[in-house]
Amino acid sequence: MAWNHFRKGKLAGALGLWVGDVGSEVQVAGPTGQLYQSGTALTGTGADINRGALKKVTGALAAKDSAGGVFSWANPEAGDIIVEHVALVVTTKATGACSIDVGTTATSATTSSDNLIDGKDVSAAGTFTNLESAGTNGKSAQRLASGKWVTASVDTGGKSAGLKGTYEIYYRVL
Repeated sequence: MAWNHFRKGKLAGALGLWVGDVGSEVQVAGPTGQLYQSGTALTGTGADINRGALKKVTGALAAKDSAGGVFSWANPEAGDIIVEHVALVVTTKATGACSIDVGTTATSATTSSDNLIDGKDVSAAGTFTNLESAGTNGKSAQRLASGKWVTASVDTGGKSAGLKGTYEIYYRVL
């Protein structure tokens, strides 16, 4: 086994990984790979460590007038999440009148929902969120089960032709 020396610190390898000045070293990892925080071995799993972490997912908006056609995203986590923030970043406006609904749904990726953003007019470029553009039914956060969806759909009677941009979803693992 090769040994790596750290400036004024202990060896890394058979003893784990230590950093810091001689006499005030802090153990970062043990010899079998466990992590340490303030001298205590962490016993949590990866899922435990991820719990509560703010995560972000992005994707492209689509000019599709079907339910879930603007975008559809499934919760990839093993458990429930809280969708805290959704942003529609419209870089090219729809060529005609177009309003978008965004929401969570347990039904399918092609189900319309408006419990995050309700009827936001996207016939102008800009960034629109569930915090400033919630509309009548939109909320600041929604719980979403594993494998269920956040969808964005054209509101009744609108046309999304010409719409371009991205979406951002910020969520926390419960």
